[in-house]
Amino acid sequence: MPNENLSLYREKIAMIFSTRSLKTKLFYSFAILFGIAAFSSVTAIYSISKIQDKMKSVETIDRLTTKLLLVRQKEKNFLLYGNVDELRSARKDLFTIRDGISSISPEARTYFRNVPGLIRRYEAVMKKFIHGTIKPDLRKNLMVILRTRGHELMETMLSNGRSLKNRLDEEVTLYKELSIILLWVALPVGLLFCICLAEWIVEPLGYVRKKAGEIMSGKLKAIPLEPIADKCAECDKLVKSINLMLDTIECKQEQLVQSEKLAAIGKVTAGIAHEINNPLNNINLTAEVLLESVDEMDSEERAELIRDILSQTERARDIVHHLLSFSRKKTAVMERINLTKVLENTLHFLKNEMRLSKVTLKTHIESNDTVVSGNQNQLEQVLINIILNAIQAMTQGGQLEIGLRTDKKHGRAIITVKDNGPGMSKEIIRHILEPFYTTKKEGTGLGLSVSYGIIKDHNGDIKIESKEGRGTVVKIILPLADKSAR
Repeated sequence: MPNENLSLYREKIAMIFSTRSLKTKLFYSFAILFGIAAFSSVTAIYSISKIQDKMKSVETIDRLTTKLLLVRQKEKNFLLYGNVDELRSARKDLFTIRDGISSISPEARTYFRNVPGLIRRYEAVMKKFIHGTIKPDLRKNLMVILRTRGHELMETMLSNGRSLKNRLDEEVTLYKELSIILLWVALPVGLLFCICLAEWIVEPLGYVRKKAGEIMSGKLKAIPLEPIADKCAECDKLVKSINLMLDTIECKQEQLVQSEKLAAIGKVTAGIAHEINNPLNNINLTAEVLLESVDEMDSEERAELIRDILSQTERARDIVHHLLSFSRKKTAVMERINLTKVLENTLHFLKNEMRLSKVTLKTHIESNDTVVSGNQNQLEQVLINIILNAIQAMTQGGQLEIGLRTDKKHGRAIITVKDNGPGMSKEIIRHILEPFYTTKKEGTGLGLSVSYGIIKDHNGDIKIESKEGRGTVVKIILPLADKSAR
């Protein structure tokens, strides 16, 4: 039977510690801690009550001993002066002493179990003197007996009172030592228990926090469910909700990037239209010349004009192909790309926008072979957004300086876009990379925010320096590609 009970208790404990519900874990933890606190409190209250009872008994005995001294004083007055009234008063006080002893706690009363008998014997002698039934030849002996029994009662009260006080002191010392021992035992045990409880409860949350950090650093795209599913029901639901949220955010982010890309195309439409119009005009003029003078030309001249038409057609097709390639939604595949060529393609894409805005371009490219790991389409989008912002900042035209250099010491490439526009205040710079923050009347406030997110995904950074009236400098910092990487 005891073995069955032990097995039952073990099963209950195992069930408690194997629960998946965080709410249940917290309930059990607080219940255990409350039980420990309640046990300690009850023990302390019991100890204090025991001491209080003994202290009250000691105070009562001290008061009764003082009253007994008064009885002895009245006894002395009777023996010296023969005043029976003093003896009557003393007898009444003895009754009070006897009743007082019966009122103390049973444990303390054991120290004075012989006192009531001594009081009766002492009071019996007093009664004989009070009633006057004593023969003259026995009076002297009874006085000696009266004094002897009073002395015996007094010594017994004092001796038993000292024993009770000593016992009280011993118990106070014992409870003090037990309290110290309990404290020294409870502190490490309680600390260990709290650590185990905290680990038991927080471990699943710590796993979620760790995996969330890995998601932030780009190591994961979702939190794995397997290690957490059997440990915490609430955390299981939380992880599923987080993963669903991450999927939704990724989808929305892709839509946002694509919409900003199309917005950038809209901003350069005029320049693209003009750029396509030039080869179309050349084709048209060449075709008219060929049509009017085809009979007068020899075969070599006709071939030259046809080659010119083909060249202009190829030029227009390249422009359209580049525009379509940039506008299409592509998966963000990271690969080794030549940053110099990306910058050249972007500047070619925006050259007519700069011409129409009366902006002169000045470039400083240190190397033609600056290689980074990234997505060409996304990096072109970042450069278009930032360069367009610089062009639009110079409303009356100006000078745009674009540089590319490598910092081999720190393993990074730095693209610098500098304009001589009106600049920005410190307050604007503080918020300029935040979503939906814009200083333009018709802006969405997403261009720089999306660009900043793309560069962060490339493990890079964007730094902005500006002073009001002195233009703005935007630095795009990207890590150089590892030479061993494909």
